[in-house]
Amino acid sequence: MIDWLDKHLVPEWRKAWKWSSVQFAAVIGAAVSAFAANPGLMFQILNYMPADPTQRGAAAVAIGLVAFFGPTLLRLWNQEKDGGNGESA
Repeated sequence: MIDWLDKHLVPEWRKAWKWSSVQFAAVIGAAVSAFAANPGLMFQILNYMPADPTQRGAAAVAIGLVAFFGPTLLRLWNQEKDGGNGESA
């Protein structure tokens, strides 16, 4: 099983829990789980959304962009502590 993972995943997959993109995805996953466990929570949050359809659409687009670009940019960002090029020796 480990050989299969080593073959198909990124070279340092065992360190993935340290990556900002994985941590961001964990927070989003926890939020989705909270909404699934408590559906009324979503309706409470929707009360804070703008009432105007145009503003609500703009807010929805902004949330979607954060949900996409957040983990994408965090994954592409150099996360090496020594300021290197992200490659391991």
